[in-house]
Amino acid sequence: MRNYTRGRFLNFKRVPIPLLVTSLAVASALLGDAMLYVVMPSTPERWDLTIVQVGILLSANRFIRLVTNPMSAFCVEKFGIYNPFRITLILSLLVLVIYASSTSFTLLLIARLLWGTCWSILRLVSQWIATDQSNDNNLGFNISSNASIIRLGSIGGALFGGILSDFIGYRYALVIFMVFTVANYFSWTKTSTYSAVNTKPALSPRRNGFLLVLKNPRVLALGISGLVVGLSFYGLLGATLGHFLRFTFGDEFNLLAVTIGVASITGILLGFMSSSEVFIGPYAGLLSDKYGRIRTLIVSASIFFIGLSLFGITGNIWIIFFLLLLAFVGGVMLMMQLLVLVGVIAEGPQKSDIFSTYNTFQDIGSAFGPFLGLSLINAEHLSTIYLFTGSLLYILIIGLCVYLNNIKK
Repeated sequence: MRNYTRGRFLNFKRVPIPLLVTSLAVASALLGDAMLYVVMPSTPERWDLTIVQVGILLSANRFIRLVTNPMSAFCVEKFGIYNPFRITLILSLLVLVIYASSTSFTLLLIARLLWGTCWSILRLVSQWIATDQSNDNNLGFNISSNASIIRLGSIGGALFGGILSDFIGYRYALVIFMVFTVANYFSWTKTSTYSAVNTKPALSPRRNGFLLVLKNPRVLALGISGLVVGLSFYGLLGATLGHFLRFTFGDEFNLLAVTIGVASITGILLGFMSSSEVFIGPYAGLLSDKYGRIRTLIVSASIFFIGLSLFGITGNIWIIFFLLLLAFVGGVMLMMQLLVLVGVIAEGPQKSDIFSTYNTFQDIGSAFGPFLGLSLINAEHLSTIYLFTGSLLYILIIGLCVYLNNIKK
């Protein structure tokens, strides 16, 4: 839907109840995962982990999704959405229990792999219900509302997870998140209208579609761009921010005569990162509609390049905050512009294959980001990595724009 207004986009009262409770359940399950990206890199000693092990853990759930994404589609096709979703919420509670009670790297790795599997099913079911509850007049609103509500879980986990960990300990913070998940579990099972319905997707996924659509050079070009954006924005910047801040400034910040822990400030910043996805995303699409896809893509890439490349080479915390704001805004705009371009070429029977292929590329990039920034690169070299990936991405986007513009001609 193109006619987004502030009230309409953020007025969740318009969201159908089955979709609303589903989105809230997914958001609550996401709280613990979002918290780890704040607390683990900045204070790995709480779990008796090395920073290399943290990088592996924060990447594992994303790598496993390359396998569990098609498996989740098969699961929903075979068993419907009610039981898989209900069981997955229970398993997500088990994951939180392991986070809170174990310092074993092996057990934590199993929990991260299990969470990746849970996320594949939770995301698919929420998308399925969003489309099932929609018609031609509200499909865009319901899908965007689903994504926005789920993203609130990332905001809450990043913001409150870091703050609560500093004040009451990460274990108690995870217990609080468990309570939210349990409450939303019972809310979903009580209000769901799908328990007695043998629900299956209207269109079964085409398992041979990945290689088929890659023969389209535009899909391949956009996929590679999405991979690098996923690596630099979601993976690298999101996962290494706390590690970078701790290496640069230490365990605590003195801001305006107030002492704040590194986990708290990282949580606040990543909360802003997630908030930008909620509030800036729709308006980035409007800019694309008004000023053109290519022009808006170049502007978005420029903003992200400036923010990502420069924030690692200054020692002034306030300048870093400003450059991070540019990186967050530019990164969200860039993701939206690429997604719009995917939508432009996604037509006919290959539409779902094109979107799923692009999502897979993005998942690969997001998975490699934490591994690259935390496990392979020392903290003193992070600023160089930020500059290199920002420059690489900008060159890649300019090349993509030239290629797409030549196709038009």
